[in-house]
Amino acid sequence: MAKAGPNRPTQNWIDAGVRQSPASPRHLFSAPWEPVVVRRGDALGLRSLADQFADAVAPDLNNRIQDGRWVTILAWCLARSHEVFHACRGGSVVTRAQQRERYAWLRPLELMWVARTIALTDDWSLRSLSGQRRVGPWYTQFAMAGDPFGMSDDQFRAYRQTGMYGGYRLAFRKWPGMTTSGDGWTPSKATQQLAVWLDRRLGAARPSWPLHDTKGDDDRLPLRSAHRGRGAEWQWWLRRWRNFDRGGERAERHTLPRRRDDFEVLPEADILRPLLFHEGDRHGRRRLAVARHVAGANTTDHLRLCESLADGFSDDKTIAQLPHFSRLADAGMSAMDLVASSLRSAPKVKLSEAAAMPGAAAVCAELLDAAKAWRGRPAHPIRHAETADRLAEAISSARPVECLEALLRYHEIHGGGLRWFVVRDGMVEQRTPSRGGASSYRFRLRSLCRLAVQCGTIESMPAIGEAGEDPGDNAADDSDE
Repeated sequence: MAKAGPNRPTQNWIDAGVRQSPASPRHLFSAPWEPVVVRRGDALGLRSLADQFADAVAPDLNNRIQDGRWVTILAWCLARSHEVFHACRGGSVVTRAQQRERYAWLRPLELMWVARTIALTDDWSLRSLSGQRRVGPWYTQFAMAGDPFGMSDDQFRAYRQTGMYGGYRLAFRKWPGMTTSGDGWTPSKATQQLAVWLDRRLGAARPSWPLHDTKGDDDRLPLRSAHRGRGAEWQWWLRRWRNFDRGGERAERHTLPRRRDDFEVLPEADILRPLLFHEGDRHGRRRLAVARHVAGANTTDHLRLCESLADGFSDDKTIAQLPHFSRLADAGMSAMDLVASSLRSAPKVKLSEAAAMPGAAAVCAELLDAAKAWRGRPAHPIRHAETADRLAEAISSARPVECLEALLRYHEIHGGGLRWFVVRDGMVEQRTPSRGGASSYRFRLRSLCRLAVQCGTIESMPAIGEAGEDPGDNAADDSDE
């Protein structure tokens, strides 16, 4: 292995005051100023409402939690890093500073598993591997030298949100038995079971000291070096887990993340199943019931599936409104994509030209009908319903010019994330580069069904979920909080 890069200095806290007169207020900054990342998704500003529907059909889940094997891998990472953290006299993880210190020992393991997958597979690009664009060249071309995992300081720091644990942390906070009091950091019984299961199957690729050993004897957890590794934890792990990219018998089946199109039952299904689908847990019962309902719905049409869920769970007033929301959101996104297609060859076009696009009349007619259906739905309080109310009220005509102008003005005022385009003096002006549209608003159903298949809860992946959107780009994707 090539030598790791130079030691990275720890991030010092900043206490910078603004010089003013004694009577003037002062601004004290206790941490570096970090720009907020703004994404292109949520064009209609409906994400918060979409999350309410997603919580109803798939509680304590998000669109990024879609491979049970990553739950197992991250459980192992959490258990292994927890021991090193405590060896360094780490204790409570209540404050943000303590949590940053705790995560500093976890982050390198996440990225080493990305590198391990790249090392042992030819199809690693078909698996969920956050950070692969940086880790791939770092491992294959630069012999693991230079910056940590090929990332800049900002990218390495941001991995806490964009990385694998950032996506799966909700499971460790909410699923029963994963972490103590749901703190997301301290491994509890279920996490320990998964960690032991994976550790045994790593064989020659496991670290040199036994899991759950804190004695610090020869060939055991190196306590002194762990103390010295604080502030450069990634270098410490690269030195102490040198065989992380070693294969072994059945490494593919037992240790690596699964391909996105892999819908096989996992070998550790008996451990995962009670975490996700335990009938003694209210949310587990709902996830189980919805997964089985989707499997038996026998439809490849998303709106038909939403209607089926509304019928099957009619006692839930939120799910009963799901078809109305899905129809309105999908119609709105179809109209947004129509406008985007009119801008493929020029940065701006006349609104009348966008309205003359093939299919514009049908798209606008459906959007008006969907808006009327939403306004006429049975009244039932639901959080953030006002966002869909505003969209439905904005659409009052099916004439393409009027309909699209109303939609684009709504998008400019109420849309979430970056603005795709704006209307100025009868011209539609592009504001962000087109990516060929964006994912429609969805409700974690593909993630739920894939996990159900991997746990052996349903026999096969429903057809509607086999070609779902990449969860990372979903407009209704969730955070872990």
